[in-house]
Amino acid sequence: MQQNDTRFAMKARIHRQSGVLKAECAVITAKALMRTVFAGLRPLTAALLLASFALLAPASAQGFRMSEEIVADPNTGAALLGFDPVAYFIEQKAIPGRRSIQASYAGKAWYFVSDANRTEFLSNPTNYLPAFGGHDPVAIAAGFVLAGSPEFFAIAGQRVYLFRHPESRDAFLQDPEIGTTAESQWPQVKRHLVP
Repeated sequence: MQQNDTRFAMKARIHRQSGVLKAECAVITAKALMRTVFAGLRPLTAALLLASFALLAPASAQGFRMSEEIVADPNTGAALLGFDPVAYFIEQKAIPGRRSIQASYAGKAWYFVSDANRTEFLSNPTNYLPAFGGHDPVAIAAGFVLAGSPEFFAIAGQRVYLFRHPESRDAFLQDPEIGTTAESQWPQVKRHLVP
């Protein structure tokens, strides 16, 4: 065993086996994490992305409210930091909505660029909600919560995904397994959101 091998605990579970309480913790090395999650990226890019995840500031300093399932602005309460959720699908780009055109859904204020977008959203809001509440699927696949930025997005399978960095988006688009892993990890990971 190498002494300088940096390890990350990815997942833990406690269960009862034959009447005995057991704790299991899956451990993966930084190199193995980079090989699986960041495959296909240049080594320097993958290392920088991994370092950015490891050195993140506290959630409150990120400018996002990490206490809720939908990424929101901590000052205004606006979902997706005020970006129009319908514009991702209609305009194929991230467009900040206007405060004067808003709707309330799931306890959040949603901003829109037009009355037509607001009407479309209200006709079927679940079609426009971001996957994982706007949290980065690459981070979720790695076992932790990280708010995505409304400016870094991808549409896949009729869903919009938000990413913290463009490198995360690129990794997600290159490896469909990340989405599958994030989908299976999300129920466990979202428990880390503070109520």
